Amino acid sequence: MSVRVWGGIVVACGALASAACEGSNLFGSTALTPNNGASGTGTVQGSVIAGGAGLGAVPVVLVGQDSTQTGTAGVFVFDSLPPATYQVAVRVPIGYSLAAGQTGTQSVTVTNGGISGVTFILQQTTTTTP
Repeated sequence: MSVRVWGGIVVACGALASAACEGSNLFGSTALTPNNGASGTGTVQGSVIAGGAGLGAVPVVLVGQDSTQTGTAGVFVFDSLPPATYQVAVRVPIGYSLAAGQTGTQSVTVTNGGISGVTFILQQTTTTTP
């Protein structure tokens, strides 16, 4: 790889790190619906389930805001969110698909002091043998 390309990568990474350290949001707006002057925060807590059990290490995105992944029990949390309506999306892992009637993005409304739930149900599409 040429020095010019490496230099561009270094500059881009530096800019992203600088923005993150200064609290800038590179994703854009803070929510889909403004909080209309409401104060306080709330939480989005959800799960990704496959075969009746929680599925760990599944990427989940609070669209335009943040991302995380499920823990070993299939649970994820986005907290300290201003009251608003948000979109939560799941990145379906290889070997799985969304169950019938499920969508990859769900809308959730966060209220002051509230916990809003979201559940994504997946089904395994491939089987592996040991």
